[in-house]
Amino acid sequence: MTDSDEARRRHGERSRAAAAARSPEARSEAARKGAATKGPEGRKEAARKAIASRDPEAHREAIRKGLAARSPEERSATARKAAATKGPEGRRQAGLKSAATRGREALREAALKGASARSREERSEVARKAALARSPEARKEAARKAVESRRRNREATKGEAP
Repeated sequence: MTDSDEARRRHGERSRAAAAARSPEARSEAARKGAATKGPEGRKEAARKAIASRDPEAHREAIRKGLAARSPEERSATARKAAATKGPEGRRQAGLKSAATRGREALREAALKGASARSREERSEVARKAALARSPEARKEAARKAVESRRRNREATKGEAP
């Protein structure tokens, strides 16, 4: 082993021993100091690296601890703020993303819960407003898709292939 390798090994051992000897408070203080010297991009990169190196169970535990540290009022305030800054397209994207990660049963329950929250008149009013907001071409396209879907469903119940 060369002198530089030996020095590097000793330095690594010393830094590991020093890290092990530090208290959790000292470690978090050092982390705060390090985060203060980084810009927002550096913090994001460090967070990405930390998440990538963490196993799923540790990730879930960190999320649980974070949620437990905030009161329900704080969580709802954060959700309101996020909803206000997101905009309709952002909410739509978030809905699609959550729908992709949830199972069919969870989607069905969510749809039933949403449907029970509104009366039939309210639902038809929302549908009518949505139809009026679309262009005539978009309405024709939606009607064509609905006809096609009904035709496929009819064929599927008969047992025929499309």
